[in-house]
Amino acid sequence: MEPQFDVVWPKSPRGVQRRRPATRLTSLDGARVGFVWDFMFRGEEIFPVVADALTARFPGVQIVGYDTFGNIHGPDEVALVEAMPGTLDEHSIDAVVVGNGC
Repeated sequence: MEPQFDVVWPKSPRGVQRRRPATRLTSLDGARVGFVWDFMFRGEEIFPVVADALTARFPGVQIVGYDTFGNIHGPDEVALVEAMPGTLDEHSIDAVVVGNGC
């Protein structure tokens, strides 16, 4: 008699359900753009370049620096990320540029 085995499906159910993306801004002119960073890979060099490019292309854009949001990969990571929706609302952020180092 051959042994019998239960069959196990190796694929799990989806952990995150699909969501409709937020409506895109038609322009960044007049928008407040927040820079969020994990303080790892050259953000202190990259973000000023991005800010200059954005303000050249969209003269009315307002940049809110990464120091406003804190180190999203540091010892306060969990609390900062949990608080992020409120922090974005508090600073009236319309769009976010996130920099993550590897």
